[in-house]
Amino acid sequence: MKLFAQSTDALKHKFYRLDEIIAQRLSNDPYTSLEAFLNNLQEECPDDLVQFDYNGDFSEFTIIYAPFAAKELVHSIDNPLHVDSTHSLIKGKIQLFAVTMKTSQNTIFPFCYFLVNPQTSEKIQECLVKFCEFAHLDPQHWSADCALNIARAIEDGFPLAQLSWCAVHVLRACAKVGSYFDNPQNFENFYLAMDFLTLRADATNAEKLAEESDETYEFLTTMLEEEEPRALKYFDKQWRRTKEHWMMLYRGEGDSTNNIAESHFHQLKQTFFLGKKNERIDDIVITLITVVIPMRLLKFKSLMF
Repeated sequence: MKLFAQSTDALKHKFYRLDEIIAQRLSNDPYTSLEAFLNNLQEECPDDLVQFDYNGDFSEFTIIYAPFAAKELVHSIDNPLHVDSTHSLIKGKIQLFAVTMKTSQNTIFPFCYFLVNPQTSEKIQECLVKFCEFAHLDPQHWSADCALNIARAIEDGFPLAQLSWCAVHVLRACAKVGSYFDNPQNFENFYLAMDFLTLRADATNAEKLAEESDETYEFLTTMLEEEEPRALKYFDKQWRRTKEHWMMLYRGEGDSTNNIAESHFHQLKQTFFLGKKNERIDDIVITLITVVIPMRLLKFKSLMF
């Protein structure tokens, strides 16, 4: 597992060496350089999954890489696979996709990296299926952010699998759509309802959860249908069809967030909503505040006296 667990120091080191890495390119053209690198990698590691398919002008391409060692590791952890898109790379703001897995201690990666253009659900599905065939894997549970192309890729490629959307990503997306609302109060009610349905509902009582979720969802959709036509159009496209992915009623209270994957460099996630700044403090920070610091203070006081 240590082979794939990337510490924050390791990630920082890679970013600090960016100029050095760029200087070692085999070509000034990033596609040519990447193709040469992958060809060399395939020769040195023939058991790895390496694919680079493209047309003449690179307007369409599929690039996949997965190390052979990931095949064994991915079977040893009973956690959902997570699909995420990260920094835009090369030309044209092409996103890098990664298949990862979360544990309580680490974000484990890379099981698989891939880039596709255009970034359609069909191309994403092709890469996910290719990796699972390579790893002899039949995943029953995926997690992801709330990107519709990733969701469609998983739904079509793995129709029997469960897909859970990260609650943090869902609420972050909801906090950015105030421009769709004609009435600011309706926007606030929309966010509060989504927050409840996604993260705050009490999952300890199944009957109560179903009743309160149905009431809140009915309130939300009625408000949009009667008062907010532009917001309703957005809701229908993004949230209505996909409610089994983000509502706690269907998703369950576990796997509510993949935010551990985004705590690299010790940066707390911040969002601004309704004029208020909200921060998510990771478990390690809570431990420091509630356990480590008080114990240190007690030890210091005992030495003083």
